[in-house]
Amino acid sequence: MKTSLLSLLALAGAAHGAAPMCSSIGKADMCTQFACESTCRGYPPGFGTAGCVDATNCANPPAWAASSVCQCSSAPPGPAPTPSPRPAGGGVVGGYLLLKNIGQLQALAANSETIPFTRVYLAFLSPTLQYVAGSKTLKNTGLDDFEFEAVQKAVGALTKGGVEVFLSMGGWNAGCNPYFYARYSVGGYGTHTPNYWEIEQYGGGDLNNCVESNQFCYVCEPPSENTTLASFDMFPTPAGHATWEQAKAYVQGKSPSPAPAWNEDMVPGGKYTDSKTGVTVTLPGRPLAAGRNPYQDFVQLAKELGVSGIDLDYEEMWHADYFKVEAPMKGQKPATGDYKGPWKLPQTVYKYAAIAKDLQLNIAAIAPGMKLGTASAAVGAWGGSWWGGNLKGLWFELKQTFPEVLEGMDLNVMTYDLSSNEEFHECPDKDHCPLADQVGFFMDTYTKAGLGNAFVGYEIGQPAYPSPVHDKQNQMPLTKTALSTIMSQTQAKFPAGGFLWEIYKAAVDPSQATPQDVAQAICNSVRPGDKRCTGTIPQLY
Repeated sequence: MKTSLLSLLALAGAAHGAAPMCSSIGKADMCTQFACESTCRGYPPGFGTAGCVDATNCANPPAWAASSVCQCSSAPPGPAPTPSPRPAGGGVVGGYLLLKNIGQLQALAANSETIPFTRVYLAFLSPTLQYVAGSKTLKNTGLDDFEFEAVQKAVGALTKGGVEVFLSMGGWNAGCNPYFYARYSVGGYGTHTPNYWEIEQYGGGDLNNCVESNQFCYVCEPPSENTTLASFDMFPTPAGHATWEQAKAYVQGKSPSPAPAWNEDMVPGGKYTDSKTGVTVTLPGRPLAAGRNPYQDFVQLAKELGVSGIDLDYEEMWHADYFKVEAPMKGQKPATGDYKGPWKLPQTVYKYAAIAKDLQLNIAAIAPGMKLGTASAAVGAWGGSWWGGNLKGLWFELKQTFPEVLEGMDLNVMTYDLSSNEEFHECPDKDHCPLADQVGFFMDTYTKAGLGNAFVGYEIGQPAYPSPVHDKQNQMPLTKTALSTIMSQTQAKFPAGGFLWEIYKAAVDPSQATPQDVAQAICNSVRPGDKRCTGTIPQLY
């Protein structure tokens, strides 16, 4: 922090070398909203817990951060937030099904009365899907290999057996735009970042060598996944469609500065020239037919399949990094052409809000009573400074500016794919590095942000991040021991529910929790005494 810290100290009447009281320098919010955040990645100055004043969580803190802290009252912290009351009938036990063959869905449907789930998410529908009302085909939806009637029948059986079915739109590949993710996320913050090794390995350390032929240095998926550029997608902005224009008007009517820039020239499957580099690329996704709105089509398809709800799984980190704006901290010198953060991500907040509003408008018109949920990033409710590379604070900002779009939404918090690599400050702070502690930390940010209907997330088996090839030692798979700790320390405070990724994903070794272990544990926590909690997941051989 480059404000005159000495002047702040003088104003506070503090002795040289001592940290002033946060309230005396106009930073009382440091003692409530941003407790114990790292001065490397957090929102300096200040820590919200007495005794944290000397903690920096940095081996080599940047010059602006060194000693730029303030103290909070030494009074003991107040009581923890009261857990939300348990929902009538119990909480949700959710599981994502990455549909690979219809037999998986049919097996769950055949055992719908006993499986240890109350909600199944069918993944993934494409954000550029196209569905004509009454056509009863899944072609051009993301579930192209499946028959409409077979899925509809299984949905009906699950529903009859007491299991809600949600269709999930999006996912990682639908949010990973290879060119932009390579240049502005992976390669946009210097060469010493967690995934820059991909630029080095596949591009010889030069971003200009990340091209179509190597899927832009394989930043979205490694070569072992056998993807092509056609495997990726993007969330469109369907200009001119009635409900999209209504959604835009809602956002524009409530948005602060800067004003929304909808970038409707970024058309799925079309050419786009990056104004920052002059490079022209083909954008991912299926071109939309004239007049089609995939968000309306999604709701129509969901209604005809007979599902209980839809799930918005938005993970466009590239969008946040490409359209970010500078957000200097109070007292920080203005940018001089080599600005290194922090930033804010208003355009991504606006885009998400408009997509969610469009879905809500179509639910109201087409399928009143249908539920809308969302996946959300582990860091999504964490306020404070954003240093790029993820969706930190997106749902925090939504709650502040567009609370209506979150009303009634269940939030599946993806508290997994977390890392213990402190070379890149990937633990939220020095006291929350093991998996169970990070899960607890991130879920608590949702409580503090007033996002009460948050579900704890669990990933089965080998995490996707960090790379199992490049940084396996800092992976944190869900062990049975970690599962037990999360259940007692965190899930118990979130009786609304929990969910797992993915129902048929295998544990890698006997120390890891299986899908059945996790589902039964969530069930026993949020639905104690429910006979489903002893149910099993049917296996396919």
